[in-house]
Amino acid sequence: MRKSILICLLGTMLLTGCTDIRTRKSPDVLAIDSGNPARTAMHATQDDTVITAVPSHPLLFRTALENAAGAEISAGHLSLLLLNGNPAELLPGLLQSQEIAPTCKVLYVRSDPCGLLESGGAPTAGQLDAAVSTGQLPVRTADLVYADLSGGSGVSALPAWQQDTLTLALFDAQGICSVLTETACRGLALLGGTYDTFSFNADSAPCTVRSASLRISANSVRGRLCFTVSGSIRTETSHLPAAELLLTEMVSEALTQTAQDAGADLLFLRETALRCGISDAKTCTQMQWRELLKAASFRVDLRVSV
Repeated sequence: MRKSILICLLGTMLLTGCTDIRTRKSPDVLAIDSGNPARTAMHATQDDTVITAVPSHPLLFRTALENAAGAEISAGHLSLLLLNGNPAELLPGLLQSQEIAPTCKVLYVRSDPCGLLESGGAPTAGQLDAAVSTGQLPVRTADLVYADLSGGSGVSALPAWQQDTLTLALFDAQGICSVLTETACRGLALLGGTYDTFSFNADSAPCTVRSASLRISANSVRGRLCFTVSGSIRTETSHLPAAELLLTEMVSEALTQTAQDAGADLLFLRETALRCGISDAKTCTQMQWRELLKAASFRVDLRVSV
């Protein structure tokens, strides 16, 4: 009786195409090089190895890696994507085909992301999480990057690895626009509010943000958009004037380097303008909105206390 049951189970597995888990590989990090020829690499969690392949197209990485690994690739545990191509060209296809999850972290590596992964020098998803939780960077997952590129002003910010440091790079449909300074990155993190701790030095003395309540408002003066960031920040510091100056500088640089210099809408500025009754924000195209942001003025009015 047991023998016949085993035979039936085996037949069912064969008919349904059930795959032995030992023939699967689950990458936690994937690298895609959009050069000519394209390259791809993955770190397989089961045996702690890096597998490389040469796909006919960057988006066909799965087939190439499966052929190289001799195993099925299951991307369900993928936590980090390294790329050197334009996210505007890669992310739509990867998300729509469900090759990556919307919450997958994406990191721009200007040169040879596959080589960086092979050498063991690539940052981890944990390092990106730590940068977010300590207020070094704002949250930037694949779905948020794609939403900025397809909506807003068509410009998005992508975490980037530059000179062994995590930063943010701005991208549009044509490619990379600029790389933000550390001060601007911290300003975006402060405005985003997704950090657990936010510490910095004010006049060489440690300072920690205890709480922050910030808001953005908009109005139009003689046809020119004017945005104001206002609110209160409570800190733990012995150098309050220096802390207020630095926090204001962070927010100001974030607005200048994203919205004013590049026309990037990373802070729901269009929605803010609509809420404040500015009709142009509803009727203008993506490119027109970008130009309006470049021509806009930005003011920061923070009340910093202990």
